[in-house]
Amino acid sequence: MKLQTPLPTPVQRILVAEDNETVRGLLFSVLTSEGFHVNVTADGEEAWDELHRQHYDLLVTDHEMPRLTGLNLIERLRNAGMRLPIILASGSLTPELAQDYAPLKIAALIPKPFDLWEFLNAVHDALGTAAEKSAAAKRPYANSPMPRPAVSARLTSPRRHHVLIADDDAAVRGSLAAVLESEGYAVDEASNGIEAVTRALKHKPDLVLLDLNMPQADGWAAFNQLDRVTPLLPVIVITARPNQYQEAVRVGVDAFMEKPLNIPILVSAVKRLTHEEEGRHVRRITDRAFVTRLLGSAPS
Repeated sequence: MKLQTPLPTPVQRILVAEDNETVRGLLFSVLTSEGFHVNVTADGEEAWDELHRQHYDLLVTDHEMPRLTGLNLIERLRNAGMRLPIILASGSLTPELAQDYAPLKIAALIPKPFDLWEFLNAVHDALGTAAEKSAAAKRPYANSPMPRPAVSARLTSPRRHHVLIADDDAAVRGSLAAVLESEGYAVDEASNGIEAVTRALKHKPDLVLLDLNMPQADGWAAFNQLDRVTPLLPVIVITARPNQYQEAVRVGVDAFMEKPLNIPILVSAVKRLTHEEEGRHVRRITDRAFVTRLLGSAPS
């Protein structure tokens, strides 16, 4: 019997139409990391032109965009006979309102701001990729514990805590990484806000050191998304941007330090937060009396 080599599964193509550069970049990174071929456009007219240039398996579109809104784009596509599945993300439309647009056959309406795990499941639902959806549900996109493997009696070395350093300054990242690695930590690095979120979702760290002044998505935008999907993840904001401590208190960051950094105090805070029990972290999001710790010159 002659064996046939199975044909490779074609990579599915997704077009993202979103006028917010931060959200656009984040969706591109997350969908690309899932194995999709992704293109992005900044408004509805640009998406309309792109869909006439090449084939796409799915459109993910915002509603409130310049030149052509998401609903008007979808209506134009359906009138032109295009049947590709469409996910509409909107901060203004509700599922109840979406019922009025049933003839447009919208696969899913996702309210903004949205959870990335739920978004990926909607993508797999729209594409009919049930197996991939099942695999995605096992990845750490949601704040749910992963099943722990059986502990071997021969396992002697303790698990190394994992710290993600997000800073656009390579010298700062390198210096902090060297210090933390000498303290026994495993370190990952990100040079911008979008990369920080993507890395944290793919390989959940035990703590994030988060700079504020970064390209593509600043530290506050990155923290907002991380706090939605992994609310118990400890975060220390490190920044040279002035007058940011009150904002850190408002959003509920674990700790805050202004640059230039006091490395011994920072390392002490990292050790404290990575060795606390998870129940202690719940206090940050449940206790109204919680106040972000300001890391200064005195030992913490």
